[in-house]
Amino acid sequence: MLEAAFELPQVKGNPFDFTQNDVLVTFVGPDGSESTRPAFFDGHQTWRIRITPTLPGKYAIHAITLNSKDANPQKLQPPDFDVTASPRPGFIHLDPHNNKRFIFDDGSPYYPVGYNLGWHSPGAPPLTETIARMGNAGINWTRIWMCNWDGKNLDWNDDEDNQPKLGYLNLSTAKTWDDLVTAADAANLHFHLVLQHHGQYSSTTNPNWQINPWNKANGGWLNNAADFFSDPKAIALTKNKFRYIIARWGYSPSIMAWELFNEVEFTDAYKTNLDDVAAWHVTMAKFIREQDPYHHLITTSSEVTEPKLWPAVDYYESHVYSPDVLSCIAVLEADKLDRAYFYGEYGQLVDPHPQTGDVLHHGLWGSMMSQSSGAAQYWFWENVESNNFFYHYTAAQKFIDQSGLLNQQDMKPIEVEAETPDRGPLRFGPGTGWAPARVTEFTIKPTGFVEGIGGMSSFLQGDGKNKQMFPFALFHVNYAEPGTFAVKVYETTPDGAHVEALLDDKPAASLDLAPAPPPFPGPNGRSRPPSNPHPDATVEFPVPAGQHTIRLKNTGPDWAHLWEFTLTPYAPELAVLAKSGQNLTVLWVYNRVANTGQLVSGKLQVPGLAAGSYNVTWFDTRTGTVVSQETLNATGSDSLKLTTPPIAKDLAAWIKRLN
Repeated sequence: MLEAAFELPQVKGNPFDFTQNDVLVTFVGPDGSESTRPAFFDGHQTWRIRITPTLPGKYAIHAITLNSKDANPQKLQPPDFDVTASPRPGFIHLDPHNNKRFIFDDGSPYYPVGYNLGWHSPGAPPLTETIARMGNAGINWTRIWMCNWDGKNLDWNDDEDNQPKLGYLNLSTAKTWDDLVTAADAANLHFHLVLQHHGQYSSTTNPNWQINPWNKANGGWLNNAADFFSDPKAIALTKNKFRYIIARWGYSPSIMAWELFNEVEFTDAYKTNLDDVAAWHVTMAKFIREQDPYHHLITTSSEVTEPKLWPAVDYYESHVYSPDVLSCIAVLEADKLDRAYFYGEYGQLVDPHPQTGDVLHHGLWGSMMSQSSGAAQYWFWENVESNNFFYHYTAAQKFIDQSGLLNQQDMKPIEVEAETPDRGPLRFGPGTGWAPARVTEFTIKPTGFVEGIGGMSSFLQGDGKNKQMFPFALFHVNYAEPGTFAVKVYETTPDGAHVEALLDDKPAASLDLAPAPPPFPGPNGRSRPPSNPHPDATVEFPVPAGQHTIRLKNTGPDWAHLWEFTLTPYAPELAVLAKSGQNLTVLWVYNRVANTGQLVSGKLQVPGLAAGSYNVTWFDTRTGTVVSQETLNATGSDSLKLTTPPIAKDLAAWIKRLN
């Protein structure tokens, strides 16, 4: 970053309103070319300009204008710069030859691997220290919110004594962001700068609308939360804020993208007037592209199935919280999205064993075996820091680097068959949370692969108003030997549910989840039922060997929250996720009976490899070290057969063609 400061005592009106005071600075670079950048107000009469040079040599300030006229600046320091040192990769963009791939200015690939860092948690180190630790661990991505409760929203602060007046921005908050961006630059950590979040304009989901200073009830002018997206005054003030953000921090290559909204699907307007939300995204994306000289990427976070929302942004960012993070990975794959995508948040809202890191680990490695443009990004940053889970990311980056994964552009998921001496329990859960089921019929292969599970909703609807969201589930199973089928229900509504299972169209089992006991006092004197009136309720029944159909339905008043399916014994004790390209195949193999402490080794059949010799490298996903290596020959007509090392929890491997 190059920075110069100057004073403009003649500025009148609001210095944060670029329509009143548009201050631009023109530089002449070492090659004689001119470039113009917006300046920003920094208190009293001081203005600053920040740029990122792209060439070594001398940069000189050629002109400073105020509303297109000579600004006659005072106390300009410094008037020019001598740029030396080595170039960095640059800003992140979509690859013009492959829009599902991120690259830097220098053409090198970028694959986001990290976790969220939304705001500072009480008792945790400052965010700047955490950012440094992330960088040291090899983490290259995070996501930080502009939120009022953490003192990071420029135009809305919870401290009433430090609240800027309407149309002005908080300069102490801006200095906080100076520190964050500087720390990210030093750590080589790239991040989404989340400009807005759903709670600001929601009256129902994580609502902050009741304390929003733009709310008419609080002295503002917006009659309701939905008006934010269409009100001319709100749009003008938001543009002013975005212009300031671009002027002050747009210089930074560490900002991967401007994220227009976090989970905009939970705002009031999304539910009542989606066209206004879509139009707002078009307007703001267009404005940012006009103002941002560095052409940062633009995204938003929301459900990917709404076609109106996404044309304005550069790539898809979805969030998912489901009982089974591995099942949810398949959801984005099935959507066949037309540009780059990855999960910007994932997790289990109810994780009974967060200290193990298993949810984090499975989401990270499962997503790396998918076609997504980046790894899935874990949400619960307090869990990462309190348990020192940085090593998961260090190992993942070592695997990416040593395997040469980013040098491949043609990799697609493949199905690798595993064979183990014994069959064990197959456990899986729904791939989505509260959402309409995309699929109601599922084939459970003897390999353990469940076709369509990513499209299963977690909520089996009863006979109420939402019946059509998920009316039933039909499973096609094939047991090698007699076993059992079980489904665990996490919770119900106060009205209760009644889950019935039919085996080959005949009643097999049922579970009556009666209405909850009388409500008890909740927060603020309100009454609410217990959140889980039926802990660990399970439907279980025997299944003979062979092929069968199993139908689940709910004839009760309201939904049942499905948590986990268990088929015992059903699948090999090892499971495999993999993808393959012309010269490289990568595998992640996990132990389905890891909770027993049993080491399992098995034989794998890897399809589709051309005839030739291949180096197989087995890799420890927690220590980041190579476990073993061997050379095998593929015939080109048969699958490549290999034997795994003994696996306690999981291992990864890469298979690289020699010569």
